[in-house]
Amino acid sequence: MHGLSRKLAAVAASAVLALAVVVSSAGAQAAAEPDGAALYRQSCRTCHGARGVAPARMIAVYPTLTSLADSATQARLSTDSIVAVLRHGKGKDMKPFADRLSAAEMLAIAKFVKTFGP
Repeated sequence: MHGLSRKLAAVAASAVLALAVVVSSAGAQAAAEPDGAALYRQSCRTCHGARGVAPARMIAVYPTLTSLADSATQARLSTDSIVAVLRHGKGKDMKPFADRLSAAEMLAIAKFVKTFGP
């Protein structure tokens, strides 16, 4: 029985160690996800407004500026389409952010922008 107890203890210890590695890995991935709200405030808020409604002064400068909080706009925007605009820019007014934001940061911003919907 003594040998069996050692084997069970070794199996239990291995299981606990494996579980700890999985939990640690999941926590590291969650911690590594960029903060979309903070990135939006830093890179987008000036033109698009704090909650996706552009300030009047920005609309005066960029008349085609779209309200990101508009329900029709939200309905046609996917996170992928928002990332594409961030990556490539749009028209002559919105410059691309591909040289300033990583793919993960653009995705985090896109997810945050989708929270502006109704």
